[in-house]
Amino acid sequence: MPRGRKPLTDKQERILVQCQLMGMTTADLVTISNRLRALDAEREFLARVSEVSQGFSWKIKNKREFTITDSAGHAYDVRCYSDYSNRNWNHRGLDLAKVTISKPGTRFKTRTVDNHRLPEHYTDGEIGRVCPEGSKYLYRVMRDIKKGSFL
Repeated sequence: MPRGRKPLTDKQERILVQCQLMGMTTADLVTISNRLRALDAEREFLARVSEVSQGFSWKIKNKREFTITDSAGHAYDVRCYSDYSNRNWNHRGLDLAKVTISKPGTRFKTRTVDNHRLPEHYTDGEIGRVCPEGSKYLYRVMRDIKKGSFL
């Protein structure tokens, strides 16, 4: 026994009729649906980026070197690089960072963290143009500082 179709709302019915009158195909509607999903994912990621970057200030030296200062006054000098020796057939290599942590004007001992791994969290769905200064590395380091990976 065949199942019935799920009923559409009045608004959805009107849109469907307009699409049919305009001659749109199923493929066109799928393309539109994919664009809406991408816009939703971008909006959610933008909210996460603004939440993570809140309370930080940064100064960019170049694409992979920057200084981040958190709200407590800690200064993080970061240099990112890739380790291609740790690569397998389907991975471009590990993204690593060398981080020097200091707190100017205090007795805080300067520390250095070598080879800090900057994993790309696939649940984040990182979008480079939405990240601060367009840098995924900057976003990843700020995310790890926020999680408390360095202190």
